[in-house]
Amino acid sequence: MTAIPHRQKQRAIVALCCGIAAALMLPAGLVVGYNSVLNSGNGTNVNNVTTLKIPSTPVALFATVNASSEITSINIVALSGNSLGGTIVSLPAKSMAEVLEGEEPRRVSDSYTGDDASAFVADVEGLLDVSFTTFGIMKRGELVELFNPIGPAEILLDSDVRNTEPDGALRTVTKLGRTTVETTTLVDILLARQIDQTEAERFNHQKSVLTAIANTVGLGLKLDPAVSTVEPPTDFKSFFHRLISGPIQVWQFAATAVPAGDLNPNSLDMYQLDSAEVTMIMASVAPTSKTESDLTGQLSVQIDSPFNNAVVSREIVRRLMARGLNIALVREVPGPPQEVTRVLYVDSNVLIGVEDVANYIGEVSAGRTNERAQGIDLQIVIGATFAQFLESNPEIPTTTLSVDDE
Repeated sequence: MTAIPHRQKQRAIVALCCGIAAALMLPAGLVVGYNSVLNSGNGTNVNNVTTLKIPSTPVALFATVNASSEITSINIVALSGNSLGGTIVSLPAKSMAEVLEGEEPRRVSDSYTGDDASAFVADVEGLLDVSFTTFGIMKRGELVELFNPIGPAEILLDSDVRNTEPDGALRTVTKLGRTTVETTTLVDILLARQIDQTEAERFNHQKSVLTAIANTVGLGLKLDPAVSTVEPPTDFKSFFHRLISGPIQVWQFAATAVPAGDLNPNSLDMYQLDSAEVTMIMASVAPTSKTESDLTGQLSVQIDSPFNNAVVSREIVRRLMARGLNIALVREVPGPPQEVTRVLYVDSNVLIGVEDVANYIGEVSAGRTNERAQGIDLQIVIGATFAQFLESNPEIPTTTLSVDDE
């Protein structure tokens, strides 16, 4: 390689990876990584092909509800395989639900009635394409008990937190800035709801609470009795205890306000998630809890990224989804990236119908491998060529070849 192409490659990588807001960088260890997935030694060998088992990554729904029976926060707890700790992923309580054709648009929180949570749980599962092992939809007293082992926590808030009381009075729960608060205040922040305040104005408060919990937990709390990793927990309290018994990562989905129109005929305060980001995160922290795709003929894909950058991972996920592929697993792997993106397969038949994948992700090099994860058809290892391709091809193709095209 000459010096000039090398500099061109470096500029492309810098433009893609460093020219984005730091908030989009993946925290170390957020994505179920190289050392915790497909590296457990659990696998089967048939005809010289080793099939590696993905450790179980159960997920639970964690939502909070105020005295007026309003859902004030929605979070997903994903446990870290066979170890303690995990990831908390938050989404707006007023996220737009996935609805059937002909159904009126609604928010997932609108499905909660207080008497039966099944419709609400189903809406969140449908939005994220995961199956929950259990769920906890908790009011103040239950939350205080749940958070009690955590103790006082330092929290950083970007604005004052206020709540509209039952008598209509406006109460300040806590002020902006950095301060140490009791667990009861953490609870009150999650429950706070100021009338006429948009979800966008209070969403960061939710992340502040989760980050405070993660920082206070550190490498994990020593609970009595000790938490086991032998069996996956089946109730939410046990789920949460296993989470806080190890290190916690926090992720908050980006969301865009849905303007009044066909998607929002009633002009609700409603927010749409980025489907590529949702798929990227769920395939990273909860691959074994993802629901099966209902599109027949889809190939299941594993993405390995040496960039440790959410922008890179999200963009390749977006493009492969547009190509009609099922993203089943996303990992961070040791870098630096190779020059060309690699497409690895066990059975060459899976390449039929995806010859056009280079139109979506740039130059690729296909090769056979004798090792694959369970349920995976193709393994894609992102190379530097992907960064170069994005720079000159920002638009995603709108047409694809069918499975029968050759």
